[in-house]
Amino acid sequence: MEEFKYLIPEESIDAIITNVEKLREIENHLRHVFSNHGYNEVLMPSFEYVDLYTKLDCGFTVDKMFQYINHEGKNVAMRLDFTIPLARLYANSANTGEARYSYFGKVYRKETMHKGRSSEFFQGGVELMNKPGLQGDKEVMTMIQESLPGISLKNILLELGSAKFYNRLLELVGNQRNELEDILRLRDISEMKRFVSKNDFEESLNQLLLSLPTCFGNIDLLHQMMDKCQDSVLLGALQELKDLYESLDSKEGIIFDLGMVPTMKYYTGFMIKGYSDQSANPILSGGRYDDLLPRFNVDKTAVGFCFHMNHILKAIEKEGE
Repeated sequence: MEEFKYLIPEESIDAIITNVEKLREIENHLRHVFSNHGYNEVLMPSFEYVDLYTKLDCGFTVDKMFQYINHEGKNVAMRLDFTIPLARLYANSANTGEARYSYFGKVYRKETMHKGRSSEFFQGGVELMNKPGLQGDKEVMTMIQESLPGISLKNILLELGSAKFYNRLLELVGNQRNELEDILRLRDISEMKRFVSKNDFEESLNQLLLSLPTCFGNIDLLHQMMDKCQDSVLLGALQELKDLYESLDSKEGIIFDLGMVPTMKYYTGFMIKGYSDQSANPILSGGRYDDLLPRFNVDKTAVGFCFHMNHILKAIEKEGE
């Protein structure tokens, strides 16, 4: 028998007993935190129709999907995320009030070959439906902060950004939006200078754009950026971040990243990414996505986050070296 038949596919992840024990330990801690806040754990299907992800135009593309054609002749994909199926669950339920869901499981996304990246990811997180504005944002931020001590990692940094701020920037640059998005995603300072110099934007917008690739910092930076903003929508988005920050009992480890690019099209408000100094990838992510449930013809709000267990386990292993 050929040797390759004993190996696992490149897309798969392997696990050793100690990692599984740590994974379950973290999951149990998170379950306790989520349950204490009234979140009900749900088990979601491992397979979804491809149309669920593509027709909603949320940012998922078919090249990221593991898919097949079922006996009905319909395209089916392995679960890409939990947020969209949970939005469907709420939309199809009789519940018109607040709903709190928690989940644990794997998602499956194709990655570039030979990059050392797995295509299966452990996640654990929550979705809060129909609790709009600051109160909903504060609830999920409070849970994140309560969860961190049980993650077994030191030096965790929470970065706050704003999809409302980002989307307004795209509106202000008009048909140059795709180029701006690429520049912000790459944090390319020289390209931003070139972008500003070749376009005839207002000087206040030019100064704002030039600062974005390196726009990380504490609350003082947020205040400085608010002083620079002359657009009411941009200023309102930053005010929402300030209000959220000031509402929290603990401000430890929180910074602002005003050049943050949304990973999904449905984000509308605050966004968060959490980092360990032992991982280049975020160990948690989330935010407000009030544009998702309306895509299911339900005019309700939503906010949530998830922990990326693979990245957490790798960071713990590296921190222990």
